[in-house]
Amino acid sequence: MEELKKSLMDVSVMVSSKMDEFQQRLLAAQERSPSLEQTPLTREFEAFKSSVLFCLKNLQAQMEILFKVQEEQEMRSRRKCLLLHGINESKDENPGTIANMLSVLLKCPNISEASFSRCHRVGIRRDDKPRPVLIKLREHCDKDKIWLAKMSGLKGTGITISEFLTKARHNVFMAARRHFGISKCWTRNGHIYVIGANGERRRVNSMKDVDTAPASIPPSTNDSKVTSPKLVSNQEDRKELITSGLLQLHIMFCYLLNCTLSITWT
Repeated sequence: MEELKKSLMDVSVMVSSKMDEFQQRLLAAQERSPSLEQTPLTREFEAFKSSVLFCLKNLQAQMEILFKVQEEQEMRSRRKCLLLHGINESKDENPGTIANMLSVLLKCPNISEASFSRCHRVGIRRDDKPRPVLIKLREHCDKDKIWLAKMSGLKGTGITISEFLTKARHNVFMAARRHFGISKCWTRNGHIYVIGANGERRRVNSMKDVDTAPASIPPSTNDSKVTSPKLVSNQEDRKELITSGLLQLHIMFCYLLNCTLSITWT
């Protein structure tokens, strides 16, 4: 999805560049022939340029919606996952040893190997740092027990627990920590929360939210309310949305080519 967004951005820049180049050629032709300024072609080109930029803007907005839908679905699939950091690697480790460690440290006797649907290391093995352990709980209530007990149970152990965020959301989280401070930024159920200079809690959803946040964040009217664009219902709707946008783009290019040929012959 990130590559698709980048490709669309490249197309947008290329189309804008070509239209600016064409407009310069048109202005140069008008200087050579002042009568050309009053021709329908000039007015049509201006109307076409506005239409193309409008369509590209809409296409980018559609892509943003698709990206948010895809990320939300990915984050939903990770809602029962946690990452355990700082656990030394050993050859004889297994899900049972991880479960027993959590049960003892967090005083959660109900946590056992049977509580996990997945438990394994993630990332590339390194000599200087142990890889994090990814666990996926079968029940969301078990995840909540571990998450709530981690503050007191893991103090002084060198072990930390974090949520398994998507790459995009992790980048926003790290940017928020740099902007607001580590102690004033946290995640809960995949959502990122911060505390501004005025002591008000607020949710941040994107890099734009972080970059544009003032030193004192205005209070949120309803922190629990998720403000997101209307989600596309299913995969078929998403395919139709992309196809429609690409068709619009194809029509734009064809029209631009016709305009180029017209001004050339003129």
